[in-house]
Amino acid sequence: MDKALDKAKKTARTFYAREEKANPAGFPFSPANATKAAAKASGIPASRLVPVVAAVYYEENGKRAPLSFARGKATPAAIRSAVAKARDAGGRLGRWEVLAVRLGVALGRPVSVSEVRALYVAAGKDLDSSYTGRGTRAGATKTRTDELAALDSATK
Repeated sequence: MDKALDKAKKTARTFYAREEKANPAGFPFSPANATKAAAKASGIPASRLVPVVAAVYYEENGKRAPLSFARGKATPAAIRSAVAKARDAGGRLGRWEVLAVRLGVALGRPVSVSEVRALYVAAGKDLDSSYTGRGTRAGATKTRTDELAALDSATK
């Protein structure tokens, strides 16, 4: 299984590079088609590869879009502000996992998702109201009662 999983990850990275070359304007890229290609190459069902390929895409998208800070300085306030602004912008680059990579690239060190979430809260934001993407909004409980929250988030 490890060899098959490694092959799936390698296929996802190769697919990303091809996608970037063929359609640079499509950035940030979605892992959907890469998941199918990785499944075919590795023999692992696509349903089991969704989180694996998504992690590759989160990393690759994040590497190519490091966070920038006000006045170019990574002060604590500027970091918190940049994280909040990027998260609130939504889209693929606003996912917690991608933000961790984006901030890590900007700071030159690995950053965890829990650090990014803590920075968001430190910026005065509410985790329960923060939603980016599609799905159940399980982590954004305050958006569950607002029928327009998903639409509003997708159109920011």
